[in-house]
Amino acid sequence: MPLTESQRADLFAALESRGWSWNEGFIYAPHRSLWLLGSAPWTGDLPDFHERMQGRLARVEWLSPEYDDPHYHRKVMDDTASLVDVLAALLAGKPA
Repeated sequence: MPLTESQRADLFAALESRGWSWNEGFIYAPHRSLWLLGSAPWTGDLPDFHERMQGRLARVEWLSPEYDDPHYHRKVMDDTASLVDVLAALLAGKPA
C-alpha cells in the first residue's frame, strides 16, 4: 500500500526540517545526491521504504572504495542517512 497523504506530509515536513528543498515537484537532499518525486515519493508502504533505504545506505557504505571522490561519498552517505533517520522516526511514531 502506498504512503498515505498524512505520511507523505509528515515525511516532507521532516525532510525540509533537515535541509531538503523543493525544485519543480521534487524534494532534494541537502547535497542533491538523492531526490524524491513529490507526488509519489515511494510506491510501497513506510516499512518497505525504510528497509530499502537502509539497504541503500549499507550498499553506499560498502561501495566506499568505488568512489573516486571521498567527499562526494560522504555527501551521498549523509543524504541517505538523513532519509533513513526520518523514516525510522516516522515508523516509531516519533517526531522526525
